[in-house]
Amino acid sequence: MNILPIHQPFLFGPMKNKRDTILKYIQPITSMRIFYKKSWLLLLVLVVFQAVAIAQNPSDVNVSKLSDQQIQQALMEMQKRGLTMEQAAALARARGATPAQISQFQQRALTLQAGGSQTGATSSVSPQLGGSSMNMAALQQFALSPKAVVEVSEKAKKIFGYTLFNSNNLSFEPAINIPVPNDYVLGINDELQINIWGASQQTYRLLVDANGSIQIPDLGPVFVSGLNFEQAQQRIKNRLVEIYSGMSGDNPNTFAAVSISNLRSIKVNVVGEVNAPGTYTLPATASAFNALYLSGGPNENGSFRKIKVIRQNKEIAEIDVYDFLLHANTADNVVLREQDMLFIPTYSKRVAAFGAFKREGYYELLENETLEDLIDYSGGFSDRAFQERLTITRTTGKQLKVLDITQDKFQNFLPFNGDSIVAGKIIGRFENRVSIRGAVFRPGTYALTDGLKLSDLIRKAEGVKENVFENRGLIIRQGEDLSPTTIPFDVTEILNGQTDIALKREDQVIIQDIFSMREKRFVRIFGEVQKPGEYSFQEDMTLKDLIFQAGGFTEAASESVIELARRHDYQAAAEVSDELGSLHQFTIDRSLKLQTDDAQFSLKPYDYIYVRQAPSYKTQRTVSIGGEIVYPGPYSIGKKTERISDLIARAGGLTPQAYAKGAILKRKNQHREIVKESLNSAVDDSLLSKAEKQLEGYSKLELRLDDILQSPGSIYDYMLREGDQIIIPEVVQEIMVSGEVLNPMGLAYQPNRSLRYYIERSGGFSPNAKKGKVFIIYSDGTTKITKGVFNRDFPAPEPGCQIIVPSKPERPGGDQTSKWLAIAGTFSSIAVAIAAVFR
Repeated sequence: MNILPIHQPFLFGPMKNKRDTILKYIQPITSMRIFYKKSWLLLLVLVVFQAVAIAQNPSDVNVSKLSDQQIQQALMEMQKRGLTMEQAAALARARGATPAQISQFQQRALTLQAGGSQTGATSSVSPQLGGSSMNMAALQQFALSPKAVVEVSEKAKKIFGYTLFNSNNLSFEPAINIPVPNDYVLGINDELQINIWGASQQTYRLLVDANGSIQIPDLGPVFVSGLNFEQAQQRIKNRLVEIYSGMSGDNPNTFAAVSISNLRSIKVNVVGEVNAPGTYTLPATASAFNALYLSGGPNENGSFRKIKVIRQNKEIAEIDVYDFLLHANTADNVVLREQDMLFIPTYSKRVAAFGAFKREGYYELLENETLEDLIDYSGGFSDRAFQERLTITRTTGKQLKVLDITQDKFQNFLPFNGDSIVAGKIIGRFENRVSIRGAVFRPGTYALTDGLKLSDLIRKAEGVKENVFENRGLIIRQGEDLSPTTIPFDVTEILNGQTDIALKREDQVIIQDIFSMREKRFVRIFGEVQKPGEYSFQEDMTLKDLIFQAGGFTEAASESVIELARRHDYQAAAEVSDELGSLHQFTIDRSLKLQTDDAQFSLKPYDYIYVRQAPSYKTQRTVSIGGEIVYPGPYSIGKKTERISDLIARAGGLTPQAYAKGAILKRKNQHREIVKESLNSAVDDSLLSKAEKQLEGYSKLELRLDDILQSPGSIYDYMLREGDQIIIPEVVQEIMVSGEVLNPMGLAYQPNRSLRYYIERSGGFSPNAKKGKVFIIYSDGTTKITKGVFNRDFPAPEPGCQIIVPSKPERPGGDQTSKWLAIAGTFSSIAVAIAAVFR
């Protein structure tokens, strides 16, 4: 059975059926209204929960893109959770939902619950409750209007008052869950709750019908529309006495309380120069500012000073937004009623205020408001504003005009529409400033008072310091053309009152200390002390004092040779001489006790002191020996003349597997010996980069270990040095052949076989081989090359050596392929040679 539209009057049958008829129509509507209002808010909470899980930001959720299935699921979950309207609303806002999203969710819920769908599908969620259904027209009256989306120009954003109705942090949402004030005027669709207690108990939830009355069972209609809440309460109680006699008399035993359980919604129209004109649905407690907020407020041409509220074709209020913004006056923010109209006319006078105002922007002025009012609206001048004059640019209808308005005219000057008012800033110039710096206790800036003299300024700075340079001071003064001039003075004479100088604006007084008037004084100590370096010079400083500051001697220091070098002072330096300075020597023990004469020797600025190292002091020097040696490892050098043969003897000699001819000696901090000199000049230097990295930081020396062991102390038996590394490889039985041969490979060493034998075993020379430049890299790193032109003398192979056949040099205009093949072959040969050396 369909329910009649709420806006249509109810059709009653005979009076005996009156109660049944009222309950038949009122109770389903009342229950449905409560159900749907709670559904919208809870729906919002649940869908926001779901959206947050995806987007993590509820304000980013696009409500229009949510599917009907999502909303249906939310409705079912809503029934399970049983949240109240207040709880749902609080959760939705706590999750970051915006007022616009709340309204959009409400519209979606209405459409779906009424049987519609944004996608064209029919909802599977039944909008029925208690066997009745509600049509779309009835549902839509409960949907509040969302905040209009407003796109405005940059100029509009600078209009004073614009942000009041377009701020993300200020919503002007009407309160709907608050006690209704006594002056609230009841109207159609308000829902009243009447509680009876005492001798009789009953509860009524009654809707104000289209006739403006409520239907109390067994009593009949009570007309309440148009009454304020206090009047309606009294009328209802007076009528209840007819069926509850216990409520009357001096000692009543039955009592009644009337409250409003749900407020109706009203429709108001916002027209004129508004950002989003239209009809808006608001709760009955909404005020004019609520409607202005939803519509975005006045647009770029709208007035903020003369917003009219029209009710039944009569102007009931005129709102001045500035009165609210500047004085928090809400007297004109009237509560709206059904079909009220807010009319925003165009502004009459708007001026621009820029520059040194606290609040720059565009301001609307009434006809009688002056420049002083404008300054008040802008928050006044900023801290650095030039307040004596304002510059106004005005349009005359033909061209522009500039006006200079002085401070004495602000109160009476009336700006014109379109005036642009600029407040300048003060200039960076002081009218009474003097300064003093240097050897005074309180340097800084001071005020120039009448008759201020230099001695007065020094007293203001609390006098000069003890280290003041007394013979001279300076005043830097600006001339008439601002060019600087200097005025010297004697500090002592100023302090004694013998003379004085009158100061002028911007005078800068400079008084130096004695330390700033001479070169920085220091002494330096070098050599075997804990902390060598530069130290500040002090009067009567002795050599013992300086060594003490330097942390004393190191273990390597020689106590008998302490040398001091002193340069000539300015008096001695005035005479021409070959001497650069004077030298002095001292003997100091480690307890820093000086001899009698030395103790009296005081240092002078710029002295250099040298603490020498003891002649025989040396730190341990370490060498290492590894490979086929009985006791490999690091060894300390016992004396400067210790040789390789001595080290081998200390290490127990060679093992039976040692290959003496392949022994290698690497010496630290020596130039590297590279086999590049034996390569053809056409080979690029980059081919040897890998070999150089293997020996980085060390130089490789020829090591004839067989000769050393046979003749200890010979020229081949080198004296050991710090960091020397000796490597004795294991006996090897192969020979590597690489380069320009047809089959580069390793071959077994055979005694008495010539170099040609090994080349032939590797396939012989390739067509690009340079036969006259064949060379061998032996295990000890030495190299031998082929000699002779017609009768070639090839070097003899040895176990572990590398036979390298280089390529012919590239001919001009020749085949580039042969060049790269030669380079690749040579690089391969070098790599194999290095591998053999470090095996």
